[in-house]
Amino acid sequence: MPDHRRLNWRIVLGLWTGVGVLLIFQTYVATADERAWTFRQHLTTWTAQMYRAWLWAALTPFVFWLRREWGRRHQSPVVLGLLHFLTAVAIYAFGNVIRIWIIELTLGYWQAKYFTLHAVYGQLGAFTLIDFYTYWIVIGAAYVSDLSWQKRQTELREEQLRTQLVQAELAALKQQVQPHFLFNSLNAVAALMREGEAAKAVEALALLSTLLRQLMNYAGQPEIELLRELDYAQCYLSIEKVRFEERLTTLFEADDDCLNAIVPTLILQPIVENAVKHGIAQRRSPGRVMVTARRVGDRLQLRVANDPAEGGRRAGDSHGIGLSATRIRLERIFGDRQKLECVLNGPDGTIITVEIPFRTAGNN
Repeated sequence: MPDHRRLNWRIVLGLWTGVGVLLIFQTYVATADERAWTFRQHLTTWTAQMYRAWLWAALTPFVFWLRREWGRRHQSPVVLGLLHFLTAVAIYAFGNVIRIWIIELTLGYWQAKYFTLHAVYGQLGAFTLIDFYTYWIVIGAAYVSDLSWQKRQTELREEQLRTQLVQAELAALKQQVQPHFLFNSLNAVAALMREGEAAKAVEALALLSTLLRQLMNYAGQPEIELLRELDYAQCYLSIEKVRFEERLTTLFEADDDCLNAIVPTLILQPIVENAVKHGIAQRRSPGRVMVTARRVGDRLQLRVANDPAEGGRRAGDSHGIGLSATRIRLERIFGDRQKLECVLNGPDGTIITVEIPFRTAGNN
């Protein structure tokens, strides 16, 4: 994974400016009883401490980079410690040379004697050792920052792996649904052929071809608009209607504001198949499959209902692979924000209700 760590220069500059102000305040507190301050002494204190802070603001990205580079190149703690010690000494010495020269220039001390190394190093003392200690503080901050970044990257990779796993599971479940639906459709055509209804079989195959063409147009899409999902269900029921004729009636009711809602592809298909297989196919008298869609607050409610079976058969006792895959898909996609309820073999037949968050293409 590419390393895109970048320090925000505004944050770095702001933090070090705050440190500079604290250093100024510390200087005033430490020397409060020693002297009466003149304007030039105030100016010198402010200039010296703010330059120290801003010099460290400029050095911070370099120190962070050093920690990463040396951490990659050297595994020995002894070697790393020695390298950082030498760097801390170098920054303490040469950093203060640069800082003192800039202070002299800023305050108008233009005499050449003030710019010799001997004169500069003469100003170094215990009070400038703060730069030596500051280096180790910055190195510690870089170490903590890198640990935090590595933790975020690990969490991101784990989340990506979890997402890929869920997507793979969803794709597998969807692939289970598609052959299941295709086999049911072909079985309907085969039943017509066995019954000698060649013309109806041809009509059913034409409808199946239309449905497969629609599915191919949106192949690979995990989600589609509800309008298209209803088209799939309606086309499938048209195939079954060729087989069952007047024994099957269908009714679709969908609120207009639901038609552009986003739903998982083929989420209704297994439910509609079950309604036909376990309800209508077990009846001698006409039966109805009703599909409704409506918005309930911030949720989309989908419902498939079929008249009860006849002839002593209990319709829907076995949900089969299609409905089981539907339940798992909903759990994988929406977690506890979804609901799938099955009322089996009630006085009004079997009613399966799906509730998911209402989403449209514009607010995904």
